Amino acid sequence: MLAIQIAMPVLGAMMLVMVWSLRRCDVPGVRQWWQGNVAVAMSLLLFGLRGHASDLLSVITANLLLLWGSAQFYAGLLRFSGRRPDWRRLWWAIAAVTAGVVAWRYGRDDFNLRVACVSALQAALSLHAGIVLLRRDREAVGQRHAASRYATAACALFFGTVYLLRSLLSAQAALAALADGAPGHSLAPAGLHIGFLLLGPLAMPAMTLCTVVMIHDRLVRRLEDAANTDFLTGTLSRQAFESEAARQFAAARRQGLSLTLLIVDIDHFKHVNDRFGHHAGDVVLQRFARLARTQTRPADRLGRLGGEEFAILLPELGGNAARRIAERIRVLAAADRVDGDFGTVGYTLSAGLATLRPGEGLAELAARADAALYQAKQHGRNRVRAAEDTVDATPLLARAAVAGAA
Repeated sequence: MLAIQIAMPVLGAMMLVMVWSLRRCDVPGVRQWWQGNVAVAMSLLLFGLRGHASDLLSVITANLLLLWGSAQFYAGLLRFSGRRPDWRRLWWAIAAVTAGVVAWRYGRDDFNLRVACVSALQAALSLHAGIVLLRRDREAVGQRHAASRYATAACALFFGTVYLLRSLLSAQAALAALADGAPGHSLAPAGLHIGFLLLGPLAMPAMTLCTVVMIHDRLVRRLEDAANTDFLTGTLSRQAFESEAARQFAAARRQGLSLTLLIVDIDHFKHVNDRFGHHAGDVVLQRFARLARTQTRPADRLGRLGGEEFAILLPELGGNAARRIAERIRVLAAADRVDGDFGTVGYTLSAGLATLRPGEGLAELAARADAALYQAKQHGRNRVRAAEDTVDATPLLARAAVAGAA
């Protein structure tokens, strides 16, 4: 017990250092977690002073700190999960249980009823936190980083069950003592009581370790998102798109499914930058990215290859269906008008698409889509060209000349 009392302030200090180092990362819940650790550590130290300090400190204040620390930790788990804790209800619950602790110390001195009340609130907080963590959409946190949430949920549900059993057994012991006219200090069965004494103080350290792993996973996911996302348009970066294309290509070849690649280039983009300024060009790129997302399916992948060139990967779609999507995007882009302090900018796009052939590699698929894009530019721009409509791949020098003219 003494070792646990020493470990709790250490864990609280660790969370304090963590929140200081993460203060600019804006990870929700961290502040509540370290405050909860410190409060529970202080409560355990006060419980250890029972018999050496007044009951106001070693019973009333100790239980109040325990409840407040548990509520803070619960609030941190909710905030981490994107939910807002109802502090009004929490304070009412803490006040009600504290009133019970006072009544069953200075009215009828009943240890079991005090334990039953405090454990019941701890059980409610832990079980609800575990349910919230389990209900969190797995896709929202990323499948690779969901394990830490499930581990934390399992830990919260386990200790919630322990608190619930302790509350029920303590209430049963209190009722039995009341029926026999005995003092309210008789304990639940000795083995269970010792088990509760050991498990109870371990709850906060175990939950703290779980939250540390969740914080780590959250920060790793943020770094991955930053590396995989184009900062200007919010589309996939080139590296992320190529990785996704390789994965989709392997799946299509393995399962015998269609796969179409669409490469899009905004026409005369250099002219937009020269006439209206680079800010206008940035806004045009952002507007096109939003437009393209509205016309594609959730399974499709949109990436920025560089400059004004984008690529759209269309899994399980053949050439005709992919061409209809490309035409919709082209028509909507031609009708779009981008307004700003730079004036009004219109833009068009050219696109080339290619559908995977049997035995073809990913590089060959990309080359055919790129050649189709070149043909679309050669024939006047503002059009969609399929690889099946083109002749053999265009020489690189001619391709570079067209790119310079754009």
